[in-house]
Amino acid sequence: MKNLQRLRQFIHTPTPAERQKIVNEIVESASPRFDFFLLVVLSCSIATMGLIINSPAVIIGAMLVAPLMSPIIGLGLASIIGNAKLAESALLAFGLGAALAVLLSTALTIINRNLPFAVLYELPNEVLVRTHPSPIDLAIALAGGLAAAYAMTRPNISAALPGVANATALMPPLATVGIGLAWSIGRSRAARDYCSSPMP
Repeated sequence: MKNLQRLRQFIHTPTPAERQKIVNEIVESASPRFDFFLLVVLSCSIATMGLIINSPAVIIGAMLVAPLMSPIIGLGLASIIGNAKLAESALLAFGLGAALAVLLSTALTIINRNLPFAVLYELPNEVLVRTHPSPIDLAIALAGGLAAAYAMTRPNISAALPGVANATALMPPLATVGIGLAWSIGRSRAARDYCSSPMP
């Protein structure tokens, strides 16, 4: 018990006013608003193009813009405080945002493959490395989520949030799903065209 009390001395406990401010910020950022979907479109476009050209720097830029961490934090907060309205709003934002990202990355990839100067002739390494998740990736996501939750309660260390965004960003994996779907559609179409072509 004494050890626990000593540990609490090093942990900042938010005041009621700080706690309410944090809750209000999470509720606002986890809502399915125009700003949220605009950032989804922009970050997905950056991530998809970064994956197509196999550029880690561009992918990192997409991670910093991606807003999908907010509804996930909102779901966690809603489950703790028992706020059904927040849970519904965050789940709606995350579901629609993820679906929009997959559809947009699929469309961008199909457009790229049909351009005369197409870049994507084979799956880049940045796409392939995201097709084999491991338990280490789960541990990274859990650690990043804890860091994000703690950083939100401590304004003096909020500068760490961009690093957390890099660790927990879901936009590159979602863009990878879209690229995979577009790749499958393209191969299926090519196979149908080959089978329907007249034999010499």
